[in-house]
Amino acid sequence: MSRVTLVLGLHNHQPVGNFEHIFEEAYSTAYLPFIETLQAFPDIPFVLHNSGVLWNWLLERHPEYMDLLRAMSERGQIEFMSGGYYEPILSVIPERDRQGQLGMMREFIANRFGRSPRGCWLTERIWEPHLPQTLHRAGLEYVVVDDAHFKSTGFSAEDMRGYFLSEEDGDYVRIFPIDKKLRYLIPFQAPENTIAYLRSVADEPGGGEKIVVLADDGEKFGLWPGTNRLCYGEGWLRRMCALLADNRDWLNLSTFSKVIDRHRPIGIVYLPTASYSEMMEWALPLEAGERYERAVELLSASGSFEEPKETIRGGFWRNFLVKYEESNWMHKRMMAVSEEVDRAKGEKGEALDHLYQAQCNCAYWHGLFGGLYLPHLRSAVFSQLIEAENALDGTGEGRVDYDLRDMDGDGVEELILSGERLRAFFRLRGGSLRELDVRSPAFNVTDTLTRRKELYHNKLREPSDPPGGEDEGAVSIHDISTAKERGLEGFLRYDERNRESLLDHFIGPETGLKAFAGSSGVELGDFLDAVYRLGVEESGEQPVFRLERRGSVGPAGGTRTAVNLLKSVRMAPSEPRLDIDYTICPLDGSIDCRFAVESVFSLLAGDAPDRYFRIPGRRLEDRRLASTGEEREVETLSLVDEWLGIEISMAFAPAAILWRFPIETVSNSESGFERVYQGSAVTAVWPLRADRGAEERFSISLSIERRKGRKE
Repeated sequence: MSRVTLVLGLHNHQPVGNFEHIFEEAYSTAYLPFIETLQAFPDIPFVLHNSGVLWNWLLERHPEYMDLLRAMSERGQIEFMSGGYYEPILSVIPERDRQGQLGMMREFIANRFGRSPRGCWLTERIWEPHLPQTLHRAGLEYVVVDDAHFKSTGFSAEDMRGYFLSEEDGDYVRIFPIDKKLRYLIPFQAPENTIAYLRSVADEPGGGEKIVVLADDGEKFGLWPGTNRLCYGEGWLRRMCALLADNRDWLNLSTFSKVIDRHRPIGIVYLPTASYSEMMEWALPLEAGERYERAVELLSASGSFEEPKETIRGGFWRNFLVKYEESNWMHKRMMAVSEEVDRAKGEKGEALDHLYQAQCNCAYWHGLFGGLYLPHLRSAVFSQLIEAENALDGTGEGRVDYDLRDMDGDGVEELILSGERLRAFFRLRGGSLRELDVRSPAFNVTDTLTRRKELYHNKLREPSDPPGGEDEGAVSIHDISTAKERGLEGFLRYDERNRESLLDHFIGPETGLKAFAGSSGVELGDFLDAVYRLGVEESGEQPVFRLERRGSVGPAGGTRTAVNLLKSVRMAPSEPRLDIDYTICPLDGSIDCRFAVESVFSLLAGDAPDRYFRIPGRRLEDRRLASTGEEREVETLSLVDEWLGIEISMAFAPAAILWRFPIETVSNSESGFERVYQGSAVTAVWPLRADRGAEERFSISLSIERRKGRKE
């Protein structure tokens, strides 16, 4: 039997913007007990990567943990891995920011533990062929990726018992493949099964020492459902460590750096764009995901393929930017801020730190974990971007600046307005308000996720155990498909277009609140997806931005009337206010319908008592932000957030019928399916009757004022 060298690697991370109690729970159930257990086995070396988000929290909240790590490092038990400090996906941020984040982590580890890291944890193991150059130039010698990367190029498991060299433009890096079999064995099966598997590796044909790598999320050792009881209550981790020590006659435990120093690489390799197989599956668009799922089922049923998911390739991580408009918008906003920071003169350390935090990957994609579907994670990204912009240009000087640029890469420009208190992004496509930012507190008030069909929604219609049933113990989060509440399938609604604000609807009298909220109302106009013309009137202190389009209104297949819609937008230079005036004029006939302006606002909590609707002079039966209702003859509406300390007010002229309803999604998470409040839709509805050449006028004034709140 050949000897086997096992490298144990651990990656710990919490997203920027995650709740304090989640950090604390992860620390007490997973991070600390894992280290305390390994401390009792000083002859078992391992490699540790903590993200900078987590390092910062640990320094502030648990310095004793840092002391423990330092002591274990000094006795040679821990090797620290580098990575982008705030856990970015390196391949989708600019090279200057890659080097900045990697350098930041290198300096942190060197300063805290007295050793410069030699290798890199790659966020979500997302590999692109140009990364060897990035890592080499950052002074890093190795990186770890999944064996799926290798299998997609034709490697078998037996071909990967070691590490490889790869290069880009002559810059080399060493690549270690992570063993998927070990990822699924540990800690969900008995420790003896892991030893048996490693023995089978030792028995594989070919001589020499065989190198096997387990590098995986530290949260699976205590934070994932059932794993704290398994790993520590039932002693799984301690038994695993004892078995590793008992088999040292044929099983060697090492670190990546020691393997590099003692063993030659197997050879050179060139890997395609890849991540772990589940990530590539999640990145597929819906229809492609359905085809992929059917193909996996057919291959599995044939019995001819040991790993069907490795036989066919999934998608490409960057396709999340295509699959989800919100992901693309955040990414392009981040790239624009990165350019601003790069161009800035003088000291820009504060702006850089905010930018780097905004590059934290978790809110940019969605798979098993909530990610993009979690409003507080998206909100944290936007807050960091706004803070970076504030650090660069302060809060303005009592003027409104504007710019035109294609922010999202769709070929149509956006209009960007910046005042002392607000920043607004208008799309010329649809004439909508895509983003509205309060500069203090730094907050995007319109960040709302569109309701989309997801592949896993099909599982909600299948019979399953009710929530709160018998605990079956620890299982991989990839195998969890329970619902957190009953009847979630009843909340599956899908939007026809992206959720934005100041959307211009023309609807018939038969369309009511229920149909409108369910995206089943009949749209009579053709303005929502059309490109508006932009004109700018700069006379006076307050420029007027005129978004105009000649379209048509009428039933599909029936007689349509040409209609000109002019939307005039003004931003107050020193006040947090937008004024929007509409002029609607039929050009070749008459119109008799209703005009509805729909907006969305996200204040993060739909049921919290300190966040609510308010209409002056009225008592709302249900004032929660997650409430549904219709009010008539409304002149002013407010959305109040006492925690954040802001009040969003809308004034309507003439008085309008007002519809409100929550935008709620049903998404997958590591603990099951859950309903998530994304925001509140607010729609002003007016009767619209006009003959040819007659003008009808409507206006909305939107303001955001500071209130005394808990968040300063």
